[in-house]
Amino acid sequence: MARGSLHHQKESSSRKRPVAWQVQLAAAIGAAYCCVKALSFSLAPFSQAPRCRRHQMRATEREVVLAEREPAQGQSNKQGAIQPLSWLQKPKPPTLPADLFKPRESLSQTFLADPNYIFKMVSALDDESEGGKRMIELGPGTGAVTSRLWQRYPEMIGIEIDQRAMRVLSRSVPGATVIRSDVLLVNYTKLAELRGGPLSIVSNLPFHVASQALFTLADHADGVRNAHVILQQEVAQRLVAKPNSKKYGIPSVVFQLYADPKILFHLPPTAYFPRPNVMTSCVKLDFEAAAERRRALGVDPRDLRNLTNTVFRYRRKMMQNSLSRILSCHTTLINKLPEEYAKLRPEQIEPWEFVHLTQLIFGKKEFPKHFRRAWRGEFGRTVRD
Repeated sequence: MARGSLHHQKESSSRKRPVAWQVQLAAAIGAAYCCVKALSFSLAPFSQAPRCRRHQMRATEREVVLAEREPAQGQSNKQGAIQPLSWLQKPKPPTLPADLFKPRESLSQTFLADPNYIFKMVSALDDESEGGKRMIELGPGTGAVTSRLWQRYPEMIGIEIDQRAMRVLSRSVPGATVIRSDVLLVNYTKLAELRGGPLSIVSNLPFHVASQALFTLADHADGVRNAHVILQQEVAQRLVAKPNSKKYGIPSVVFQLYADPKILFHLPPTAYFPRPNVMTSCVKLDFEAAAERRRALGVDPRDLRNLTNTVFRYRRKMMQNSLSRILSCHTTLINKLPEEYAKLRPEQIEPWEFVHLTQLIFGKKEFPKHFRRAWRGEFGRTVRD
């Protein structure tokens, strides 16, 4: 029994001890695993690159090949074909240096960078004042548009709220005059008096204050000749929207009464730095062309604001229901809408018909000659879009 148990112990100990070739195999597997991990770590930036970027690199390589090919003897490039190295000679849009400053999201800073669209916007401007002293740029930023404008209008003024951008602008366009202020708080009527006539406004408006900046200009409509502004495409479409459409609202009514709005052209996100996630449009608001129409309105702008705000707040209701509180007030002249308006909804009414309703409800009044803060509000009250 003792001999057998000893033999059993020897067999079990021999089974637990690894053989030499097993030790070598385990070492080889471990070394291979370490090599694979090191290789994957070194290739991580390439393996994690977006798939669309890889396709873009391949497309760029194909363009290089096409660009470097020259036409065979006796053949000429067809119209529209890629000319040799022409795309390489195109100037690249400027970008904001990383060591300069980072655009602030709180200010919706998106700087216009494409020189083609800058030239297109500047070419649409016209100002007949001496030295362009009535040309006002709102939010010039780092001076992409200002550098072009200042060559034509050396007496122009820029209004900027970001001191970092003002420091950059003082170096890029040393002779330009820039005032630090909020564009929503400027008295454009008084500024027009100081500069000798109605102003010409140009701006790439920040997205978060674009609508309110336009309503501020509406309050100072007699002090503004025209405005060339870049807005979100959705806001621009609201300005020119016609009745019986989803985009028809308060901006449509106000700016079709106070000015002649027109969309000049659209801009893609690639025209900006940093790139926004929306399309934008350049809009011209001609306040001078609508001066006689504004004087003939015959309403207090605050009454018109009260009426349009109320009906478009409940735009799915009929007018007789949405205006019930206003009509029950003792200061109104009527307590019931005319039959032709009672069962209509606000998007079915033309802008001039809102003026007619305001006259019926609040009375006909002389339109103020000087600005009255109706749309922006005396204490910064906002208007619904």
